[in-house]
Amino acid sequence: MANVFERKIAYIFRERGYYTIVSAGSRGVADVVAVKANETLFIQCKNNRLPSLFERQKLKNVASSLGGKAVIVTHKKRRILIQEI
Repeated sequence: MANVFERKIAYIFRERGYYTIVSAGSRGVADVVAVKANETLFIQCKNNRLPSLFERQKLKNVASSLGGKAVIVTHKKRRILIQEI
């Protein structure tokens, strides 16, 4: 089951017009995949920490090999930070 933070991020991107898929239990490289028109985002959600260099590189490699963009979403001081890598 996807955690609350991942579901919240999926909701934010749905509100922006994306179709979203949440990976339950973080079984893949991306926690959320968001698709709209000619854009696919592979999103890694980190609630309590930044992703490691290995995690970022793996996400970036998968996203670019599939023609998408790698995005990191973190939570800091009640603010959600969205960053394309």
